[in-house]
Amino acid sequence: MARFVLVSLCCTAFILADSATNTKSRIFELSANSVSTKDNIVIAEENAFLLSEDVYMYADKITYDKEKENVILEGNVRIYRGQSLFVDAKRVDIDMRTKHTVLTPAYFQNENGIWVSSKEIVNTDKAYSFNKAIISGCDIQFPIWHLNTTSGTYDSQREYASAWNSRLYLGSLPIFYLPYFRFPTSTKRSSGLLIPEFGITSRDGFAYMQPLYIAPFNQWDITLTPQHRSNRGNGGNYEFRIADEQNNIAHLRTGYFEQYKQYINTYDLRNRYIFGIEFDYIRLGVLGGLFKNYQDNFYASIIYMNDLEYKRLQRLSNAFNTRLNASRVNYYGQNGNNYLGLYFKYFLDLSQVDNTNTMQTLPNLQLHHYIDTLFFENLYYSLDVQSKNITRQEGYTYWQNSISAPLGLQTSLFKEYLSVNARLDLFASQISLGNADSVLNPLQSAPIKRQMTYGAANYAIELNSDIAKSYKHFFHTMHLEGIYDEPLYRYTSDALNIQTYNAYSELAKSMSSASLQMYWNPNDVLDMSIAQPKLDLKFSTYFYNTKGRELMFYRIYQRIFTENMELTLKQSLRQELGVNLIDGITLSGNVFYSHNIHMFEEASVAIGFNKFGISSHINYFFKLDSQVLNSGISDPLNAKNSSFLRASLGYDFGYFQFSGNVGYDIENRYFKDWYVILSRDIRCFGVSLKFATDVRPILTTRPDNPINTITNQYIKVEFRFVPLAGIGFTQRLQSQ
Repeated sequence: MARFVLVSLCCTAFILADSATNTKSRIFELSANSVSTKDNIVIAEENAFLLSEDVYMYADKITYDKEKENVILEGNVRIYRGQSLFVDAKRVDIDMRTKHTVLTPAYFQNENGIWVSSKEIVNTDKAYSFNKAIISGCDIQFPIWHLNTTSGTYDSQREYASAWNSRLYLGSLPIFYLPYFRFPTSTKRSSGLLIPEFGITSRDGFAYMQPLYIAPFNQWDITLTPQHRSNRGNGGNYEFRIADEQNNIAHLRTGYFEQYKQYINTYDLRNRYIFGIEFDYIRLGVLGGLFKNYQDNFYASIIYMNDLEYKRLQRLSNAFNTRLNASRVNYYGQNGNNYLGLYFKYFLDLSQVDNTNTMQTLPNLQLHHYIDTLFFENLYYSLDVQSKNITRQEGYTYWQNSISAPLGLQTSLFKEYLSVNARLDLFASQISLGNADSVLNPLQSAPIKRQMTYGAANYAIELNSDIAKSYKHFFHTMHLEGIYDEPLYRYTSDALNIQTYNAYSELAKSMSSASLQMYWNPNDVLDMSIAQPKLDLKFSTYFYNTKGRELMFYRIYQRIFTENMELTLKQSLRQELGVNLIDGITLSGNVFYSHNIHMFEEASVAIGFNKFGISSHINYFFKLDSQVLNSGISDPLNAKNSSFLRASLGYDFGYFQFSGNVGYDIENRYFKDWYVILSRDIRCFGVSLKFATDVRPILTTRPDNPINTITNQYIKVEFRFVPLAGIGFTQRLQSQ
């Protein structure tokens, strides 16, 4: 070891001293176990090492010509540049003045695992060119996939590679030809074409989507995706992303698609031109720096579209069935116990012919003071002030100002086993109607008055108890709660009294939704239950093991109106149960029992199994038609109940993975959707085969049937070439 260090230092000193007298020389370090010189030739052997700038080179033998400033590395040559490049070659010739390098035969690999093997690789200023090369990200001995190229380049500084006349192989089987192929070799953002989507469907014909990614600056980028569907039309999507100084990213998406007239007429579609726009942005700390101890947030999620197809056309086969969409813009901030909120909410109901009758909240302003003590610790209060504008294009609108001020006294009894809370709730509201010339009072069938006021004072007594006990093998908790609430004082305009509520309820039993539009609905403004004496009963219990894992829980809730049996019968008995006694098996469910019709009005059950490599879930949901609940008749002929069953199963067989999902409409006796996926991932390569069917609603021009459904059956094949890219193909079998 001493000899190695001495020889290395002597050789280094010799080269540096010589470099000082030759301005053309370049400073580098050369060391080895054995170093010899002859004239202008330095020969390093046995663990030979050469360091030049940020490049580390190892070889069995390194020969340096001081006059020509050429270096020849021979034998087992390995070259590193930081962590971004690894080169393995038999011989490397380097011109130290120009950095021109020739590697024969050579293999190099970047930090993401992409490698190139060629008989000769030429490097000039960190740019590599090669001929008759193999490119892959798999094991070099037996690559699962590889590209055979006639020529190509790799720029290690700009971190991208390009290849000409590439043939993609799976093993020894050629599957795809690319005349020119360029791809990034790092995860850094760079402009270029992304992997296209293409497929064939019976409705749309041949479909092709080609994303173009543009990233001119670190702060923002754009994705443009033109698309063509041979039987349907042409269009494109646009997505813009920009990051603020806190690295919060704002997303702006828009799309447009023009459908052929023949396609519109064939399927009686409502819209020939499909368009939409979306905006999403979240920011923490908008004005916080301007005020002391002030924290605020901004949230925006906006969507507008004229057709459900806007979301589906964003991908080759994109499922989207949400007919009611909400846009929200919220600002909220707080300073200590004080809270400020400004909310905008806009609903887009695509199940209607138009959106003119949908109520929108534009805006809702809230000032709130959190629960705080008053005079002494057990006396508390809070304050909430709201002003909201409810508007729409057709039908009455209103502006409501309200204030709520609870004042309470809380204490504990029986060594804190029982908590007692006495509360006085003060509430007042003022409502101004707009566009109400043709709105009738359901009680008098006369025009409704535009100005309404409401004031109430309720008192509430709350008793609750939390009990916990530790046993040898588990921990048990129970919570019991009872709240009695009764009005002390109530003042109301005629349009908000109980008689008006009852009159509207009677009309709702016999009239259609369209006919009810001409009548004032007090439920839009105030909940009548706040004016009724009522008792809320709650019970919950939990079991945990000694490690804190939840084993079982049970919750039950019932509301009783002490002076109104009709309202009590309409209050469901709610129960929830969850069981996780066996590791890997979960069971949960909730049921709502209707006292009005003496049967369960809603129920859901979920069973999960996740063990031995198996992942399986079964979900059941049932809900009675609202007409059944309002009428009190247990089985009317025209009831439209909902009943669904969904099951999923996944298992890794080792050689491949299986996953499946199926949804069944029990009430209407048909399969809503199902899919089966067979996939296989082997380090650098993955393939999946998907068989699927789904039922999608479409908007039509038929007044009697504005929303129709179509059934799609398709097969999708996807190949993943890690770390390079992935590509898929979709074949739609039929569409009904």
